[in-house]
Amino acid sequence: MKYIRRILLIIGILLLFTVVNFFVVRSHYEYRIAIPNYNGEDISVSLSRDDIVRVTDTGVKKRGLTKDGAYYYVQMDALSSGKVSFTIHSANDYLNGIIVDIKVYPSGIICEEGYIGSVGNLMIVRYEIVFLFLFAAVNLSISIVKHMKINPYSYRIMYYVGAHTFTVVNLLPWVISLFPTGFIWKDRLFSIYSSITGIASNLPILFFPMILILAILLSVSNVVLMIHEGFRLHNMLGIGLGLTLIVLTVIPFFIYPVAVSFADVSSNLAVHVVSFLESAFFSIVTYLECMMVGTVISTVWAQRRIPKFEQDYMIILGSGLRADGTVTPLLKSRADRAVWFAAKQNEKTGKDLIFVPSGGQGEDEVCAEAVAVKNYLLSCNVPEGQILTEEKSTSTYENMKFSKEIIGENAKGKEDIHIAFSTTDYHVFRSGRYAYKLGMNASGIGAGTKWYFYVNALIREFAANMKAQQKRHLVNVIYIVLLMAIVIALSFRFGIM
Repeated sequence: MKYIRRILLIIGILLLFTVVNFFVVRSHYEYRIAIPNYNGEDISVSLSRDDIVRVTDTGVKKRGLTKDGAYYYVQMDALSSGKVSFTIHSANDYLNGIIVDIKVYPSGIICEEGYIGSVGNLMIVRYEIVFLFLFAAVNLSISIVKHMKINPYSYRIMYYVGAHTFTVVNLLPWVISLFPTGFIWKDRLFSIYSSITGIASNLPILFFPMILILAILLSVSNVVLMIHEGFRLHNMLGIGLGLTLIVLTVIPFFIYPVAVSFADVSSNLAVHVVSFLESAFFSIVTYLECMMVGTVISTVWAQRRIPKFEQDYMIILGSGLRADGTVTPLLKSRADRAVWFAAKQNEKTGKDLIFVPSGGQGEDEVCAEAVAVKNYLLSCNVPEGQILTEEKSTSTYENMKFSKEIIGENAKGKEDIHIAFSTTDYHVFRSGRYAYKLGMNASGIGAGTKWYFYVNALIREFAANMKAQQKRHLVNVIYIVLLMAIVIALSFRFGIM
């Protein structure tokens, strides 16, 4: 119901803007033409008939895109619907004899004949879009803070952070467009339309230098990783993602040149098809980059978060073992982090907690991961009475599920149980999401890892998060592409471009 109210609010705002824009635009029009060589010659206009429009003002303004920054304008008001033309008379050879056909619609909208994209006086739309972006940014900020308090491992945080990134990045060019520039047609419908379709490309173009740097960093980290751990397919995820983002960002720039070499793209339909393909590719890249930013920020925030020192149980998530059944450096760091937290809690509050090492026995392991962690905890002088092992799980989800069952059996009759979990820093966000999915209000702490492993693991987390919600992501991308198709179709139907 809350989302329906938000949708209705947005629809109401857009309808209000539409009504306001209609009354601002209707009955007024300003024709403009840039003058390449203006030397102060007199300029006048004559109408083919005087019952359709009346000229209210003419003149030359010293700003624009031409060498000496001058353009000639003719302002007019609508008197009735119909078609009229006016002729420009001047000693300036460039202007003299120019005939402009004007159409006035029954609604009072004025434009050049056959080109509705010439409708002007639309700077108000740029202010409205800036307002919508600001409204979205504030709303998303509030939602992020709210959901971080409710569930710091919620998928919604990733979506909200990604959407916030998109909003802030696109807000800047729209704010800049509000200030006077040499672009004298930026209040025209075609210019507004171009800016709207360009929303999809703003983020990929702005991020492209960073993507190049990221691709290099990912490649270096993957090479170092393979030197230390050997050649494995999952150790090349960073290289694959970096190259994918570069290719997807570059493809739209080659669509038009490739299309020209294979077909005639001079027709209006072909121009719009090419525009749609470019927008679709940019939209997909934008979505992926927003979700990547959302994943990284959510992961980093989650790993830096320290649970309150009031925990009753500490789940230690398992990972692989050495050949002799002892803990690997990765698993040892998780156990050490849990021991650190327990000591800190005891120092601050005097409260002890129970450790729950979690992890079954893999096919190539001599014992269960939970047993190996228990042995390590015992070597750290943790009393055996403070250790409960969970020895069945084969995944992070099962770590949480089976550990919850063991804690439930151990804590029978107790209320308000506080649970924490320890894992590697990059893994905290996804692990917490599984915990909340199982109805367990658990807080995580993250153990550090080597930089080259961390970078690749972060990409794996991104891939895992995308896969976990792949249907939702697919639907979102389809909606975005359909929205771009509607915008392009409207331009094709009404001749905005």
